[in-house]
Parts: sequence; structure tokens; C-alpha cells
Amino acid sequence: MQKEFDFNKFFSDLKISGDFKIEEDLGNGFVKLKISEAERRQALQDIHCVEDIVVELLRNSRDAGSTKVYVATKKAADKRRVIYFIDNGYGIPPKFHNLIFQSRVTSKLEDGARDAYGFHGRGMALFSVRLNVEDIRITFSDVRRGTCVFTDIDLAKIPEKKDQSLVPKIIKSSSGYELSGGVNNILKIIMDFSVQNPHIKYYYGSLTGIASTLMQEHKNSERSGQAIDYNIADKITDLLKFKNKILNNPEIPITSFLYYCSNIEILDEVLKKYFNMNLSFRSLQRLFYGEITPLKDVLHIENGLIDEKEPGNESTPGLKKNHLELKKMHDLKLYDESGLAGRFKDEEIKYIIKQIEETVKKLGEKYFVTIQDSIEYKKSNNTINLIINLKQKE
Repeated sequence: MQKEFDFNKFFSDLKISGDFKIEEDLGNGFVKLKISEAERRQALQDIHCVEDIVVELLRNSRDAGSTKVYVATKKAADKRRVIYFIDNGYGIPPKFHNLIFQSRVTSKLEDGARDAYGFHGRGMALFSVRLNVEDIRITFSDVRRGTCVFTDIDLAKIPEKKDQSLVPKIIKSSSGYELSGGVNNILKIIMDFSVQNPHIKYYYGSLTGIASTLMQEHKNSERSGQAIDYNIADKITDLLKFKNKILNNPEIPITSFLYYCSNIEILDEVLKKYFNMNLSFRSLQRLFYGEITPLKDVLHIENGLIDEKEPGNESTPGLKKNHLELKKMHDLKLYDESGLAGRFKDEEIKYIIKQIEETVKKLGEKYFVTIQDSIEYKKSNNTINLIINLKQKE
């Protein structure tokens, strides 16, 4: 029986197989696949939850050659999940910042591969993410300067695992690290990527925690002699100087941007413009004056590391912990989601509102303004929102 001829291998040997897959060569390693090729690569699973989005963005950072990945997150009004992905990978040329979210655009010409989370490399992942979120965009990226991706997710449309504070056990053995327990929440997925990619350090926390870590990482690199000499004598005092000395310097990655901010005002501007982060003035103060402790990478979360008991070593340190200590060890609370507003009782908030109403009415006398209705309030995470409707006084 005659053996069936393998045309795919034949074209591959001739180095022309890519021509049958590409509709358009976009340059810089990016291509737009033909519809038939994109359909062939279509993954079996779609975006079903927030954790699916996290997986796709972690894959992109990994494939971009990153050695450090920073994931900042906060929950807004219990309805939205905002996530920032910052890495020191190859980066993306500005002209591709919008193109990469289009259907069939990819930098992976060869067939995709399967990893622990399924099929990857089909040129449809970011397009699928964009279709399922309220907003996703690159706030900054350039060649050899890393990337920052901002994502805003409506949890009514794309849900997330309920217990985002649960941390799995981290077990260290002679062969490396392993995870035990927990749920497949955002943190566990990041920790899993860290176990699978030991050459990459992953950091996870609140916006202020990640910002503090970015500022401190550059200082640590300087002390260890690993920081690049950018020949910048002074830190930056205004946005124009930042653009001239930092933004236009192709050697400075986004992970070093915050280090060069020499006052709170420029720190605020840089966070807003290049990270899309809006922090309160108090948070900016704490950040600038070093009052926020930098984060450890996810496999070295404080008190989160357990030494594995080796055969013949029954007294391994770290195993003699009681139940309450273990519970505390594996429970992570992000500052942005610690629910500080819930500590106030309703009657206490109403008492505060009464004082505000009296003050507004008193001050409103000279402006002929008064309160139209009772002041409404809503508690959400660390915020108490008050709605004061005013009307012209008759």
C-alpha cells in the first residue's frame, strides 16, 4: 500500500509553509493569519471567567521573554475587576498597540502548542479577551522596554472565583516548588506559572503594593550592580523632563519609570499617563515616602513557604504550626479588598451624614443652596460613597 504523501512536511522542508498561513505580514514579527488558518488554530475553550483572562495575559508575558511580571488588581464596587499586567519583556512597537487585539493577528507563525492550561498560539487569544471585557489596552510598551496592559472586567458578564483571598500551600522540595490546596483563583494561577517558569519572578498585590515594588526593584538592582547606567544625573521633576529624558530613552524600561519621579506630582502624572493608575493623594504620599512595604515574589509570600519533610528528617523546621497559624498563613488580603468600610455600622454612618447635612445647610445659606433629598450612602470595600443632591433655595 502506497504511503500517503505529507504535503505539510514537504512545504515545511521548503521553508514556504508560512506563505500558506499568512494573509498579511505586518512587520516586526507580527502577521495576520488567513481565516482558514485562524479557524484551524481556534482553541476548544473560550473566555469563561476572569481567571481565563489572567492565563492568556500571563502566557503573553512569558512568551515575550519576561524575567519579571507584576500583576496589580483591585475590585471596584464589587462589580468590576481591574487588572494591570506589567512586565520587562521584549515589548510591542507602538504601531501594534491596537492591532494585536484584532482577530487573527499574532506573532506566532508556527503552530500553537499545548501547555498546562490548554492550547496556545492561535492568534485569537487577545481578540477573545477584548470581546469579553469592558476595556483592555496597552498603556505603554515599546521594543525592549516591557509592557503594561490595563484590563477592566465586568463581573456580571465574566465572573471570578469567589474566594480570591485563599492562598495555596507552597511546598519546597529538593526538586523545586509545588502547590497544594487552594482554589484556582487569580493568585493560584500566578503561583502555578511561577512554579512552571522558575526563571520568571511574579509579583501580585494591590496597586500601591505593585507600585512600591517597582520603585524598590530598581534600587535593589542598583545596590547589586545590575542596574543599567542611564546617565541621568537627577530624578525627574516635571512631565516634560520625563518625556525628554525617560520616555525618549530607548534603554529605560517601564519597570523603572517610577524610580525617576522626584516629587508626588510627577509620580501621580506618570502613574496616570503610562499605567492608567489613579491613586488617592494619601496613597501617593505613602508611596513616595516609602511607607508601603514592597512585595515579595509569589513563591516567597511572607509565612507562605513550607519546607517539605524529607525521608529521615522528621523535625524539619516550619512544620510545627497549629491550625490557626496555618489558616493565617494561607489567607491573603489585598489592601484594596480588605473591606474597611464594612467596619462602620449603619447607625455610625448615619450619624456622620447628619453632621454633613447640618454643615451643608449652614454653608449653603450664603449660596442659596440646600439639600434636596436625604444623603444616600453605599459601602464598598475601602470606600463609603455619599450622594448629596442639591437644589436652589427658595
